[in-house]
Amino acid sequence: MIYLDNAATTQPLYAAALGDEAFFANPSSPHALGIAAERAMAKARQTIADILLCKPKEIIFTSGGTESNNLAIIGYVSALRKANTPPVIFAEPWAHPSVLAPLHHAVERKSASGCVGPRSGWDIPVSGPVMVCLSHVNHETGDLTDIAAITRELKSLNPDAVIFVDGAQGFCKDLNAAEVYKHADVYSFSGHKCHAPAGVGGLVVRGGIKLAPLLYGGGQENAMRSGTENVAGIVRTAYAAQQLHDDLPVNYIHVKNLRDSLAGLVSVIPNATVNTLNQNANNSPYILNLSFPGTKGEVLVHMLSEKGIYMSTGTACKSRKNDKSTLMLMGFPNEITESAVRFGFSHLNTAEEIERTKEALIACVNQLRKIRGYR
Repeated sequence: MIYLDNAATTQPLYAAALGDEAFFANPSSPHALGIAAERAMAKARQTIADILLCKPKEIIFTSGGTESNNLAIIGYVSALRKANTPPVIFAEPWAHPSVLAPLHHAVERKSASGCVGPRSGWDIPVSGPVMVCLSHVNHETGDLTDIAAITRELKSLNPDAVIFVDGAQGFCKDLNAAEVYKHADVYSFSGHKCHAPAGVGGLVVRGGIKLAPLLYGGGQENAMRSGTENVAGIVRTAYAAQQLHDDLPVNYIHVKNLRDSLAGLVSVIPNATVNTLNQNANNSPYILNLSFPGTKGEVLVHMLSEKGIYMSTGTACKSRKNDKSTLMLMGFPNEITESAVRFGFSHLNTAEEIERTKEALIACVNQLRKIRGYR
């Protein structure tokens, strides 16, 4: 098996020392097992806070990236419900669905006004409540967002603007992540994108930023996310994040070599393209979007799957299959969008796997083009 769909989800890192039997107790229980679980969770919170350059109390653990993004946007809007001026929410049209859907929800309920479009068209109010939603790394193309530069620009226009960064694809995978963490007012991360189990994630909310909870009950997570915490998932997320953070420079170079090798197919397969918003930008090496005109992306995915090679045509989280693809929203022509496939890399991938993938891709593309009469 060659697994190259790591932008969708990653294989959890095995940790023999982290047995679930140590964390089954409710961390809110006052007995010894509950206290042990609470301490394990507190240690994990400190580990992640050290990576994200924040205070432990600024981390809210959630069920994953989607909940975190909803809490960021809906929570911000709800906290301002009694304000005289509804907030304005800005996002790019190619943001992740878990960012766009809560934004549209807030606008439809008239709890906020919204602007979904390229940053060049944003008209940021110089006063009043504003949230700007940015992606650390684009989930389809791997484009890195210069969070620091954009934040400085936006804060000069409106010092009260809240910068919310969807960090699912960038957490522990960006050499310059410290600059992102420092400038984000709100930052989301997802465990299963960084070799932790699915069903756990978090949201960093800097002091002074007010959000209203989405869930009410026992008041866990500083009353911001009621419900018994997923202690085992949280501990494993901290473990995986620490491993990735410690090995980031080595992992980055390894993954970049893999990406560059696979991207080299554009010089071998006629008319193949690497799809990014900015060809000259320093993109994340963990995502590569390629198009092979004369083929269909979905067909190519199925053909490679039959050979034991797994990648995708894009995000697994689109709310409706007939929604426009990210590449279409970015303005790419039909022959590029319909033939696009996305590869998500991990430090667990090998150079041998990439060579086998290249051989399979060349054979499949040539076969499909011959069938379709593409020249």
